[in-house]
Amino acid sequence: MKTLFLFVAGMVFLALGLFGLVVPLIPGFLFLLVAAACFAAAFPRFRASMNRNPRMRRFFHRLDAGADLHPLTRVRLAFWASLEAASPRQKRH
Repeated sequence: MKTLFLFVAGMVFLALGLFGLVVPLIPGFLFLLVAAACFAAAFPRFRASMNRNPRMRRFFHRLDAGADLHPLTRVRLAFWASLEAASPRQKRH
């Protein structure tokens, strides 16, 4: 049941994210990150493939670290983690 709910939520956020990439008023990339988090929670193979990317690995690590936090704090943590994953970074030498 939980997997089905996460899959449906992931599909909704995926649709919103794709719509947001076309419409400038909706933050499409953030919805795509939330969809990725839903799919990663539902499907371990998807999570393993996403962990190959260093930015997504940090994103999921921060979300996992907040598993025991208050729900509002978790939402804030997810927001800041997705903002960091979406921001361009310069390589450090």
